[in-house]
Amino acid sequence: MLDDEKGDFVGTAVCEVEEEIGIKLNLEDMVDLTALLDPSTGQRMFPSPGGCDEEIGLFLYRGSVDEETIKALQGKETGLRDHGELIKLRVVPYGQLWRSTADAKALCAVALYEMAKREGLLPSLSSSNL
Repeated sequence: MLDDEKGDFVGTAVCEVEEEIGIKLNLEDMVDLTALLDPSTGQRMFPSPGGCDEEIGLFLYRGSVDEETIKALQGKETGLRDHGELIKLRVVPYGQLWRSTADAKALCAVALYEMAKREGLLPSLSSSNL
């Protein structure tokens, strides 16, 4: 969960990825996909409008990892057990993600990414991510 009293959701997301799966991300390479939404939306995603007041940002990070790292992540169990977390990673190719998950956040992120890509709104990849 990304609870951050300072409102630094991007920095918190980067720290969570490192803590949970051991991959270090560069903060400056994160793209807030929800920031591309019309300002009238609040530029946030509401997972359950009317059901709760939770709002989240959806972020993109593009980079490369070697095949050995990907294989090591497949099925890895992570999470802070003392916080009641048990996370089991399932790595799937991006092109199959929309068909292989029922997670609303992932599906919304795919939709935002695809529309932003189609409209040319995504920043160029930095050379450090290639």
